[in-house]
Amino acid sequence: MSPRSTAERGAALLTTMVSVAVLTAVAVDLAYTSQVSLQIAANARDELRAEYLARSGVALSRLVLSFQQQLEARGQGLGAAVPKFQIWSLVPVGPELVSGLFPGGGPPQAASPHGPQGARAPSFEAKIEDEGRKVNVQLDAFVKTGDRKLWLQTQALYQLVCEARYDALFDREDAGGLRSTREDLLVRLRDWVDDDEKTSELVVAAGSGPSCGMLPGQPPFVEAFGDENQPYDRGEDRYRAKNARLDSLDELYLVAGVSDAFMAAFGDALTVYMPRDAKRNLNDLDKQRLVQNARSIADPPTQAALFTPEFADRLQEAIFKLTLGGILSYSAKDFGTIVEGLNVRVNAGLLADNQNSPFTDKSTAFRIRASGTAGAVKSSIDAVVWLEQTPPGTPIAAPGRLVHWREE
Repeated sequence: MSPRSTAERGAALLTTMVSVAVLTAVAVDLAYTSQVSLQIAANARDELRAEYLARSGVALSRLVLSFQQQLEARGQGLGAAVPKFQIWSLVPVGPELVSGLFPGGGPPQAASPHGPQGARAPSFEAKIEDEGRKVNVQLDAFVKTGDRKLWLQTQALYQLVCEARYDALFDREDAGGLRSTREDLLVRLRDWVDDDEKTSELVVAAGSGPSCGMLPGQPPFVEAFGDENQPYDRGEDRYRAKNARLDSLDELYLVAGVSDAFMAAFGDALTVYMPRDAKRNLNDLDKQRLVQNARSIADPPTQAALFTPEFADRLQEAIFKLTLGGILSYSAKDFGTIVEGLNVRVNAGLLADNQNSPFTDKSTAFRIRASGTAGAVKSSIDAVVWLEQTPPGTPIAAPGRLVHWREE
């Protein structure tokens, strides 16, 4: 064989090998691109499904609240002797409820925990929270003769943060070198929502004690002569107090004295979503919040019995029995009777059933935390609904009015 023939065959073989390598690279790239495009399309599909599953959770929660509203409206017409059920706290909002209400409904494969090839089946869940049971930090309630709502808001907030175990939250300086006491925090929350530029002064009632024994006066705040914007003139990012209602819990971070540590400790117990001049709902099952409610109505709040573990246990046990484990609600007078039965004196004026009373046994503001899951995508919605009050016999405008909405 001639050298030329050998060279030609080698060149042809090399050309063939290069062609195969190029085609392999093109095929691998095409397969990878196709796989990525398919995954992007699947993620977009799952993102859309997860979003609307979360929206389904909100819609179903509003339907449950509508049933609650209709039940309460009929109970009012039948008199005070009718038991007041809290169906919103008993009904689990999820695919099972959809299947029960609408046979054949619900997300695909909802009955199976996993779909094909180990992928999690589309599903959703929602949790309803009664905002009326939380401590309202919108310190903008009307100050008028005999009205105790602002007084109670101030007292309840102080009772929430007053214990010595929270001292570390108030013994530190923020990034601007500002230190806030518990009393400073109350004043700054008031200044944030009031309608003037002057700082407020917290009025402390005569006979107040140390630690958790502080009692605000009536009214709890009076106008002082300082500049309410002084805490916000420090540092590079200067701003001014809003002098209007808080729009969300996240806005609390703008108030001097509120930090990440503060919100981690108390964020779940606070609300800014109540209507102005709304009353506080004492109904609860949580032991710590029950004790805080008891301190709010105690006269004085420094009675030794309030700070014993036995009191907390007995109070929770009595509430469980009264409400049949949370099925029924109770009035402020019922709560006061139980607290008095545990050897604690209460302020009877706070428990009177009249317009000036700061308490109620039902709420009109509810927070809905819904999430939808499809594949590897999870979508969350945080919404707040106000249930409109209608005169007896008037059709109810279900399912309430949305006043807050945030998607993640």
